[in-house]
Amino acid sequence: MAQLHDLEPVDSLKDPGEPKSAARILAAIRQAEQAFLDYQDVCDRIDRVYARKDDYRSGEWTDPDYDLFWASMEILKPAVYAHAPQPVVTPQFKDRRRLQNLTAEILERGTTVALLRAGIDEVMTGVRDDLIFYNRGQMWVTLEDGRDGRRISIEHLDRKDFLHEPARKWADVGWVARRAWMTREEMRKRFAAHSGEAFKHASTSVRREDQALGGADGSRKAGVWEVWHKRDNRVYWVAPDAPFILDEGEPHLELDGFFPCPRPAFGTLRARSLMPVPDYLRYASHFSKINQLTARLYLLLDRVKMKGLIPAGGDIGTAVEQALHSDDDELLIPVPAAAMMESSGNFVVWLPLKDIADAIQGLIGARGQLFNDFYQLSGISDIMRGASQAQETLGAQQLKSQYGSVRVRGKIDELQRIACDVTKISAEIMAEAFGPELLLEMAQMELPRKAELERRAKAIEDAAEKEMEAIGRQAKAMAEAAKAQDQEIEPAAAEQQLQAAQQQIISKYAVQLRQIAEAVPIEDMMTLLRDNRARGFAFEIATDSTILTDEIAEKASRNEFLTAFTGAAQGLMSFASLGQEGAKMAGEVLRFVLAPYRAGRTLNAVIDEFVDAAPQLAAAQAGSSGLSEAEQSMSAANQKMADAELRKSEAAIAKVQADTAKTQQEMQFKVAEAQTKAQQEGQRLQLEMAETRGNLAEQARRIEKIGADIQLAFARLGIERRAEQRADVKTAAEVVGETHRNLTNPDVIPAKAGIQL
Repeated sequence: MAQLHDLEPVDSLKDPGEPKSAARILAAIRQAEQAFLDYQDVCDRIDRVYARKDDYRSGEWTDPDYDLFWASMEILKPAVYAHAPQPVVTPQFKDRRRLQNLTAEILERGTTVALLRAGIDEVMTGVRDDLIFYNRGQMWVTLEDGRDGRRISIEHLDRKDFLHEPARKWADVGWVARRAWMTREEMRKRFAAHSGEAFKHASTSVRREDQALGGADGSRKAGVWEVWHKRDNRVYWVAPDAPFILDEGEPHLELDGFFPCPRPAFGTLRARSLMPVPDYLRYASHFSKINQLTARLYLLLDRVKMKGLIPAGGDIGTAVEQALHSDDDELLIPVPAAAMMESSGNFVVWLPLKDIADAIQGLIGARGQLFNDFYQLSGISDIMRGASQAQETLGAQQLKSQYGSVRVRGKIDELQRIACDVTKISAEIMAEAFGPELLLEMAQMELPRKAELERRAKAIEDAAEKEMEAIGRQAKAMAEAAKAQDQEIEPAAAEQQLQAAQQQIISKYAVQLRQIAEAVPIEDMMTLLRDNRARGFAFEIATDSTILTDEIAEKASRNEFLTAFTGAAQGLMSFASLGQEGAKMAGEVLRFVLAPYRAGRTLNAVIDEFVDAAPQLAAAQAGSSGLSEAEQSMSAANQKMADAELRKSEAAIAKVQADTAKTQQEMQFKVAEAQTKAQQEGQRLQLEMAETRGNLAEQARRIEKIGADIQLAFARLGIERRAEQRADVKTAAEVVGETHRNLTNPDVIPAKAGIQL
């Protein structure tokens, strides 16, 4: 086989003399196939060993071999790859810019959906198997237009359907090629418009793989190679035995790495080359020896049977040969009695089994040592195989597990790297070829257009302007009304109130305008995605782990994160209380402490937002506004308005207090005046009462005189009549006398009259 460094690279696959000729391209493909011929032969041998194809063909179901290769590969599969990768798209710099963050989120969501639609798990499983068996796995990305619109197609390529220019390192590879098997009808639909009937010269056959699987329809297909040549900046389609290029053109995908495929997932490579060396070659001798020892064990075990000789007749040599070759588990063969008695002296002589048992024990020990050698060589430790000893400590078992994972870490890293690369290629294709509506539909998000944002901003500005005009008209009306009532208005206070009202309107609509200004329109997002250079510098695309997660280790890791977060948060409280600078330093230290932990994109974003907001929170707690200049102006205007209102309230309170004092003085004056009047009225009443007493005395004297006159009259009228009249006169006299006494008593008269003296 020609060495890779002996193969001269082809500067151009295009023949300048015959531009439509496919000779150079086909020659380069044959050269690459020849370079990888030995590798493909080893891989074919691995397929036969793993799939036991010889047993299928022979129809034998006996298993004389110890199938350690199959068992080892089945152990490695879940250890290397367990679940589909999850794309993670984040801005290159965590500066919380709205456009970059929102675009990254849309691209991440869209890529996640694209990978799921493309069946990334099945593709990764195929790459994993190729990497484990052959130390090379590859996939290919294609943009397809279907009835449901554009979509990303990711294919796992068979090891024989992928070729690249032989080189020492991937950066030196000038072209890559993938083979698609097509019928003549498929070739006619695809290439007839570009190269006419050139496809008819392509050699077709029923593929060996189809024959092995029964050949569903027996259709004949040709292997059409799609070649991407970096130096030519062209894509060629050629087929064996077809002398002309079936199709060619500039790359229909503008990719940063030019090729629509990532660097293959490589295992062990030959020094200074991209030639894989399957691990099977390192284990083949162990497998062969183990199988030989296993076959001998089975042979000896078949010989462990109860066989003996008895005296009867026949030849001893013939009897021994019959005993050795017989398949019966129990067998007694007659031999001449005299010969048997001479040799052993026993009536029954059993064939010896102890030597066979010792040989079996020796073979088992030798095979066990080969097992241990293979485990050490392959890195499949006993803890990975589920084997453990009761006396081993937890630390010893964890050490074994770590050792085993380290030995396969190279393959794990390669699978994660190729998953990341294919994610980047898919994201590039989506950014270049997908429209904004399709991207938003895949991401399940909504973004406004610039025209819509401008209309919304214009509507808000118009509403604010109308309110400003209304405030102006209201102020003018109030001034005219005050002037009509001959009220004096202080110009400075009126201007201040007008400005305060205007600042309220500004603050009312400033939040809405700020939200519109911070909104990301579709046009800006697409501009960033279409810009190759900006996209490359702006985003970092990766994938989450594809390996099987240990549940216990995952819980321990999360508990460790929580402990680190809690400890750091409590330890930094003193710094956070020192104001903006202290909060900023505490936030950066917290971010540094939590950086090694894979907390997830959402939690990391929340932590970043909290750290960014820490200085403002500290400023708010310390009494500092921490606002922008416009917001500070509005706040100052509001404060001035509040001060003016406070002064107005204080003036109103002072007026109320003065009015209250005046009212109290008036009430006190009225009370004093009332008291004076009451005293004067009392004196007048006393005089009137004295006069009344005199009048009553005069009336009493008159009554007494009348009484005397009546008594004299009674005397004249007769004794009976006189007695009755005397009683009546006495009663009247008593009433007059009581009235006189009451009027002359100073303690009774006021109470009767109801006057306070």
